[in-house]
Amino acid sequence: MTGKEGDYRKGMKVNKGAWKRRISIPGLLALLCLLTGMLSGCGFIEWLLEDEEDFYEGEQETEGADGTEDSGSTVSLSERGTVISQENGKLVIDRRSREQEIPMGEDGWTIFVYLCGSDLESDGGAASDDIEEALAAYPSQQIRVVYQTGGSSYWYQDISDDRLERFVLENGELQKVDERPNANMGDAGTLSEFLIWGVQHYPAERMGVILWDHGSGSINGVCFDEQYEYDSLSVAEMAAAFDRVYDSMTDRFEFIGFDACLMSTLEVANQLVPYARYLYASEEYEPGTGWDYTGMLDYLAENPAADGKALGKQICEDYYVHCREADAQQMATFSVTELSGIDDLVQACNQAFQVVYEQDDLGDAARKILGADNFGGNTRAEGYTNMVDLGMMLDNLSDYGEEIERAREKLEECVVYNVNGRLHKQAGGLSVYYPISVQGSEELQTFAQLCPCNYYYALVDKVAYGAGTGSAQDYDNSSLLQDIADLAELFGISAAGISNPTTNIGEFASVDESELGIADIYFDCNGNYVVEFEDMDELAYACCSVFVNDGEDGIFYVGSTEEIYYDYENNLIRDDFDGLWLTADGVMLPLELAESTDTCSIYACEIMLNGEYDTALRIEYDWEYGEWSVIGIWDGIDPETGAASREVYELEDGDVFEPVYYWTSLDDDTEEWYLGDACTVDGEVELTYDYLPAGYYFYSFELHDIYGNVYYTPYITQEIDEEGNIWFYPEDMEDT
Repeated sequence: MTGKEGDYRKGMKVNKGAWKRRISIPGLLALLCLLTGMLSGCGFIEWLLEDEEDFYEGEQETEGADGTEDSGSTVSLSERGTVISQENGKLVIDRRSREQEIPMGEDGWTIFVYLCGSDLESDGGAASDDIEEALAAYPSQQIRVVYQTGGSSYWYQDISDDRLERFVLENGELQKVDERPNANMGDAGTLSEFLIWGVQHYPAERMGVILWDHGSGSINGVCFDEQYEYDSLSVAEMAAAFDRVYDSMTDRFEFIGFDACLMSTLEVANQLVPYARYLYASEEYEPGTGWDYTGMLDYLAENPAADGKALGKQICEDYYVHCREADAQQMATFSVTELSGIDDLVQACNQAFQVVYEQDDLGDAARKILGADNFGGNTRAEGYTNMVDLGMMLDNLSDYGEEIERAREKLEECVVYNVNGRLHKQAGGLSVYYPISVQGSEELQTFAQLCPCNYYYALVDKVAYGAGTGSAQDYDNSSLLQDIADLAELFGISAAGISNPTTNIGEFASVDESELGIADIYFDCNGNYVVEFEDMDELAYACCSVFVNDGEDGIFYVGSTEEIYYDYENNLIRDDFDGLWLTADGVMLPLELAESTDTCSIYACEIMLNGEYDTALRIEYDWEYGEWSVIGIWDGIDPETGAASREVYELEDGDVFEPVYYWTSLDDDTEEWYLGDACTVDGEVELTYDYLPAGYYFYSFELHDIYGNVYYTPYITQEIDEEGNIWFYPEDMEDT
């Protein structure tokens, strides 16, 4: 590799903007070892280590995000109402259907609520609150709500925690009508048994189903039973449950809805087509308040003949008002999807992603996909759901041709109504799984059996393969497009990117000459750190990563910024870091970019709250007004269960939070976590974007490839002086 030449005097202290020289690209640990001891006595971190014990040791575990083992319910591929096959690369969709649909009752509505209380109930009574909301609605003889309760270790209402109970709300009164031995609410059999019993005893002209609890998108499903190790209903189990109910009915449910996070997905919608006319759900996490049950039942009391579309529109509008009352409207999304249009959408998406799959430049497509809205975290601090907005994905790919536009039109036809908050104003109503950062091969296997589009799956498979190998340029998975009677069987068995566990996905590694097509790394004549590529096909995006030496044998991760200049014409990136950093009441925050749009960026900052609660502080930067603000506290994705937290909490006066700093040993691979200075909330948290404290820092590019892998370029040493000037030492790089 050839570097850029420049003159310098060894030992000379040079201000940024006046130097360039040749450097090589060593391994990360080798470089860090060379830097060990250079920065002893760094004042910035002395406070960090004084009398402070690390509260995490070793690598943060993420494998558990695939969910817990199923407690006994098994779902075979035959227990499905939908089978998608392919002939000559084209999809053939076969679904269960009736020649004639006959209402099961004469008039009115019955809404079945599968109320898995989990910790949402035991920790704060959220399920009980929603029952009270329903009781507050206008009484109606034509409207009935049937509950099955379970899944929680404690109930705030007079509800048992050691058995399943069934209640009917009718004419403003709640009565217990049945009980059963305790059973796992995350089991398909528990759901199907309740619904079979329900439609037999409480039929109506129109019937709906609400699944209430935590949700976690297409991979980990919904309804995490607290008493059964938070086992959940996978999407496949849920579909199997509804298939078992099918023969007990003469009609479809008017809607299947999710008062749970992240369940408005194409994979969910595709599975529910035979069983309901509409899907009600949110792409994003829901606040703890969830749906407005008073508003829903009041509307039905006044409009008992309303169909699923009209009711869904009302639920959307009431949901947004409910979010606004909880100060959670910024992140809100909710949509009504007409399931009869899913077949056309799936076919159109398959044709659209055939065009994408056949592109020579996978990197261009991947970057455009990664530029779409994503939901439920997708950072190291908050966990990964890998759920991406389908509408924005198609919008970003629109220059690929008319097939993309057709798929977008079919999506708009399916999503008949939706509401979005300011931070998701372009969301299209349905998300899809995309491997932003795959959390293990089980996740990919789950998606394989749910993906309805062969060409989209082939695209994801290529990305997953690249995550495991570092590149997919020469990977041929055209076998996935062969004729087969069941896509789920092919995808679950034959895909190379799935059958081989991808153990290094998302892990950090040092970059070398062979990675990402790097041609050179140097300083330009203005003192900017530059990475030059042979091409930028496999670069998704980059961050400026800032570290500080602990004065002994390790470094602390200060955080990352977006201060990067991209020059695609010349295939290079350069830093625009100016030494500024965000602080809360004077304490530096370890920021990680969670989401970036044209109007704002959302950052996650891992914190310890009130000395006992590990969570994440969400912070917004508004590009239009140049302002920073605290969105709230969000717990993210539970690493053990995969469940997404439903609540975004506001910081309250008296709350104490401590930033969590990631530490890496320079001598080995040891990784630990340390707490920073405490901040006590008194009114609004004062966020200040100002120069880092005077001291010595390490600085590098954090390169994210299109497969989800992360690499660090060689570190440079920077000094920030009392006036905020940035200095670096050329001799530090001489032998690296």
